[in-house]
Amino acid sequence: MQRALLENCRTKERGWVFLGAMITLTVLFILGATLIERSQSSLSQTTVDNQAARSFHLAEAGIDRALWALNQHNGWLTYAGDSATGIGGGYYEVTVTPSPLARDAGTASLTILATGYLPGPHGAPRLPRRIQAIVTRDQRYFPYAIFGREKVTIGNGTVSIKADSYHSGYGGYGGTNIKANADVGTNSTAAGAVTILPQGEVHGDVTVGVGATSLSTAISNKGLITGASSAGTSPVLLPSIQSVPTGAVNLGDVYLEGTQSLTLNEGVYYMTDLDVLGSARINCTGKVVIYLDCSTDANSPDIRIGGNGIVNSSMIPSNLVIYCKDDVSYIAVSGNSSFYGAIYAPQANIYLNSGAVCGAIVGKTVTMNGATSSVHYDEALYDPANPRAILCSWREL
Repeated sequence: MQRALLENCRTKERGWVFLGAMITLTVLFILGATLIERSQSSLSQTTVDNQAARSFHLAEAGIDRALWALNQHNGWLTYAGDSATGIGGGYYEVTVTPSPLARDAGTASLTILATGYLPGPHGAPRLPRRIQAIVTRDQRYFPYAIFGREKVTIGNGTVSIKADSYHSGYGGYGGTNIKANADVGTNSTAAGAVTILPQGEVHGDVTVGVGATSLSTAISNKGLITGASSAGTSPVLLPSIQSVPTGAVNLGDVYLEGTQSLTLNEGVYYMTDLDVLGSARINCTGKVVIYLDCSTDANSPDIRIGGNGIVNSSMIPSNLVIYCKDDVSYIAVSGNSSFYGAIYAPQANIYLNSGAVCGAIVGKTVTMNGATSSVHYDEALYDPANPRAILCSWREL
């Protein structure tokens, strides 16, 4: 009897052990399955995120492709976009509006829509990302030698300060390559909007703002103007530089003094301050574009180009263009050497205190009063029949 009861207890114990083991295994199985499911879900989400990032970069590639195409010969007039173009295991598509049939050299801006995506089942687009960019006509094709949105002043009464022109396509400035096409302009109609002081010379036309009722009042001429004087038929558009192109090399604050130097090879650069002082210099090789943003600069003037200045080794003005965002409010140019390039700073007061500028200047106001100041306008900077594109803004849709 006792033996039977003992065997029965042992049987029950084994049953409970078995049941406990099964429950434990079941719990472990559920936990394992949950962990596997979460891992798979996390892996799947990571894969989706990575593929979405790839699609975004493909869309950026489409924007870069569009900018390149618009900047080819006649590209502003003819480029309509690209159908699905394979790159990096994915594709991008680009459309540009308005269409070529609805635009001309005078079209002020274009809209680029680039879509990047990866191929899904049967080649269907997967995970599309879209970027919209706005581009305007590149102001490196300056129609004026000097344009001051509110005022232009040339001369100081004691030494000759000259604005004339040449064409870099025919060689350097001088000799037979000196012309009288250095037009000066402003959008202002105020008294003295363009002021030519004694010893100041403009070898070209002078244009003031639309609706100027008295040219003799808007243009104060005590020097020499060889061309015609007139009021403009429409305001000159000076779009703000709202963004820096993707891929621009960020140099931060650039401050050079003494005998320091900086070399910029062909490319696009971004600076948050620029000071070249003493005997310092910046050497530029190839085509260099500089974007300036002084939002973090508490000093005044914002930009100082002195010393040996910015040296464009090619001596071709179109190979060096400086674009200033709206927070650049003051630029002083007083370098020892000639500046071959163009400065676009529609909100800045620009002072040319010494040295020659071979190229063109656009500012809020432009003042030439240095003892050796001169502007030799490069007519090659302006090609109204073949405008080019500059990126003003972009956003993801």
